[in-house]
Amino acid sequence: MNRSILLLVTLFWIIPLLGAAGEPEHGHVHQDDLHRFHLGFGTAATQVIGESGIAPGLHLHVIRQFGEQRRWGVGLGYEAIIDKHLHNGLNLLLNVKPLERLAFNVAPGISFGKHDGEMEVLPAAHFEAIYEFDLAGIHLGPMIGAGIDREDAHVSVGLHIGLGF
Repeated sequence: MNRSILLLVTLFWIIPLLGAAGEPEHGHVHQDDLHRFHLGFGTAATQVIGESGIAPGLHLHVIRQFGEQRRWGVGLGYEAIIDKHLHNGLNLLLNVKPLERLAFNVAPGISFGKHDGEMEVLPAAHFEAIYEFDLAGIHLGPMIGAGIDREDAHVSVGLHIGLGF
């Protein structure tokens, strides 16, 4: 299991380097997504720290993009980790694209779910890095994420699918 996560994380960082090798050298960016809004969906293998096994994780976000090249945005996000506790999170997102296809989401918010039969709502934070390729208007690529609240932390590696509108 740890080898699989290490392999996925390694591939996440190698793919952008390979893509950068084929970028034009004339100094300006060919931004694929000049839409005002971005709707993203992700599915991931998630490891909740301190628990055994990998759980499926789902991410959904909508981002309002700003700037001439749509290099930053704000939005809302939802995350679910489907394990014995069913972890949920709602976040306010700050999205930054330092490179044409590389995006980072920093997201303060709340996590909520039942623990020991009682509903808990806790302050939380979620972080995500995404490398997107544009395939016929669909943004597709690897993602890596992490989340933390007062009681739990998790890391996830998966696939991001997005649409601009």
